[in-house]
Amino acid sequence: MTLVVEGRLQDKVLENEWHPVYISSDLTDKPVGVMVMGERVSIYRSKKGVHAFRDLCIHRGAMLSEGYVVDDCLVCPYHGWKYDDAGKCVSIPAQSKDMKIPERAKAEVYHCQEKYGIIWVCLGEPTMELPYLEEFEDPSRKPLVCGPYDVKAAGTRVVENFTDFAHLMYVHGGLLGHPDYAELPDFTITKEKDRIFTSEVPIFQPVAHSGSEAREGTTYVYVKEVFRPMSARLSKRDAGTGQTLWILLTVLPLSEKECKVYMVVSRNYGFEVSDDDFIKFQDTVFQQDAWIIETQKPELLPLDLQAELNHKVDILSVAYRRWLKELGVTIGTV
Repeated sequence: MTLVVEGRLQDKVLENEWHPVYISSDLTDKPVGVMVMGERVSIYRSKKGVHAFRDLCIHRGAMLSEGYVVDDCLVCPYHGWKYDDAGKCVSIPAQSKDMKIPERAKAEVYHCQEKYGIIWVCLGEPTMELPYLEEFEDPSRKPLVCGPYDVKAAGTRVVENFTDFAHLMYVHGGLLGHPDYAELPDFTITKEKDRIFTSEVPIFQPVAHSGSEAREGTTYVYVKEVFRPMSARLSKRDAGTGQTLWILLTVLPLSEKECKVYMVVSRNYGFEVSDDDFIKFQDTVFQQDAWIIETQKPELLPLDLQAELNHKVDILSVAYRRWLKELGVTIGTV
């Protein structure tokens, strides 16, 4: 069980990871409160970019996310204390202008950035930067942020589900698979320093995505990858036409058994299809996933490979569990 200190989940690995917290286009100069690993965080946008503070004024503990932005500074709603983007208090209205502001008058600042259309926060010191993923940064591929989706399950279970092929024919039967085509071919995985990925895996799909031209279904070639403890991606390509859909899935742990999921979808086809239709399709698919994930027991992902029966088609999820154990991830694991 993960240690919790004053409501904050303790995990030396995930503390230094980037976590998705908000859709970038939705963030304005109005502060917003988000939860990251049990910690309350206030995020806001200024002329200098996006910022994240611990959602706590050091004076009397008010929530900074309930405040407002003036002159690119975050103002506490309780007594009007004003903090610059470095967290330094630059104004205390109740004291005279010639009085020195106490050195302790600071807000705790977290690392914050926007990438792939998402706001990201790191509570500690980032172990590495978010990678450059062309398919989610090239505007010609129309990247769309889907979600966020609230799931009453461990984030590790969500990521593992994303790595799984064999559920497509049942959880998403009629869309991403069909029971008559449940047999999977042999495939391999490759493990590198910071990612694990599969070889190409062909899957027959009745309706692979919004805008699909294959009315009778067709076979799509998948490649799945886990590149951070709580982030994964896939590509699915129609071998005949080259139509390709890319999906990035990334998970924000809220607690041991609750998380928030963001997805980014890009494509090289179907630009005449509305973005809303693509998003609605992903909403439908993820709702199917969330339902089954929330039924799983134990709720936390077992890292002991003897705890659950593994099959040869589970080689990516087994590698993912081994990687989490190797890294020392504790949130969402048992």
